[in-house]
Amino acid sequence: KIAFAYGKHIGLAFQLVDDVLDFEGDFSSLGKPGLADLKAGLATAPVLFAAEEFPRLQVLIDRKFNEPGDVDEALELVQSSNGLARAKDLAVAQADLALDAVMKLQPSPARDALAHLAYKVVVRKH
Repeated sequence: KIAFAYGKHIGLAFQLVDDVLDFEGDFSSLGKPGLADLKAGLATAPVLFAAEEFPRLQVLIDRKFNEPGDVDEALELVQSSNGLARAKDLAVAQADLALDAVMKLQPSPARDALAHLAYKVVVRKH
């Protein structure tokens, strides 16, 4: 039960950070080009949060950013919104939940390593 909770929350935190890095990361070290998710037609957490502020973004999401200029417009809207900040905050919250779960284990080097991983997931740059 503890392992499941830790894995679920650390996985969500990792994915949310990955979604943010698609917009803000050092693309040479990410292993994929910038905006790869948008270009693939995927609406990730920052985009979905931004769509709450900018309903126009929902039109772009519905057509999977497939029209000329859609990716650039979506990028501009996401950057003008609080979508990236909200995704980062949610990643930290998920990492905190992972940490809460793992701290229920007996003290050990393995538990400490898992706790450290929860921190590393949210501060990674690639």
